[in-house]
Amino acid sequence: MNFQRGWLVPDKAAIFVVGDTTMAQLKPLLDERFGKWPSNRMARPQKNFDAAPLAPSATKIYLADRPQSPQSVIAGGHVLSITGKDPSVLVLNQANAVLGGNFLSRLNMDLRETKGWSYGVRSAVQSFENRVPFIITAPVQADRTGDSVKALLDDVKLFLGTQGVTAEELERTTNNSVRQLPGQFETSDAIMTAMQRIVYMKRPDNYYETLAGQYQKMTAKDLDAAIRAAVDPSKFAIVVVGDAAKVKPQLDKLGIPVEQVELPASK
Repeated sequence: MNFQRGWLVPDKAAIFVVGDTTMAQLKPLLDERFGKWPSNRMARPQKNFDAAPLAPSATKIYLADRPQSPQSVIAGGHVLSITGKDPSVLVLNQANAVLGGNFLSRLNMDLRETKGWSYGVRSAVQSFENRVPFIITAPVQADRTGDSVKALLDDVKLFLGTQGVTAEELERTTNNSVRQLPGQFETSDAIMTAMQRIVYMKRPDNYYETLAGQYQKMTAKDLDAAIRAAVDPSKFAIVVVGDAAKVKPQLDKLGIPVEQVELPASK
């Protein structure tokens, strides 16, 4: 009840509407349903993101045992030092598209198409309002778990080092981002999401109208600089869920600390 009284209050509410209607039609209906919503004089709680996120000082693997699993699931990354409202997130997302954000990305083409150890690998920059995590996810065959962790780290390090974005990758990523824009607003729900992100991220109302131009201005150097400044593979927390009897000996050979953790008992 205290949570409800503190957070679910009219002066914190925002109402978004998408559909075949007008403000003149909506306002009487909103006034009828919400016009008498009582406020209170309690001090409003505030979200506090000052505390540093928990993270290993150097790359570490956390292994959860799932006996007889034919594949392992790998999830690795860290929380970035930027917020979702930072303009650099847009450039960072373009760089991530090259690294692991789509089917033709470096990570997916290596582990799926070249090595054949995974059905699909993805990395993502999750643009929340405050904390922004960078996460790589890779389901892989159990007998290649250790090799896959090494390959993922090697691929990221090369991408952040001497093998940055190529001209071909820049052109493909830019064209993909620009050409998919119209299809992103085909439904009312999609428009609603865009409206909400404009408000929550404090973006200008014409933000989405400017995206094509912003994408087309980006250079390979811009993408390289953005991801090199944000992502640090030497501080990844890597979670592996798999058959520990098969997987742990592979991981121990990598020279990375491994901590085995217990999965919660199923009810």
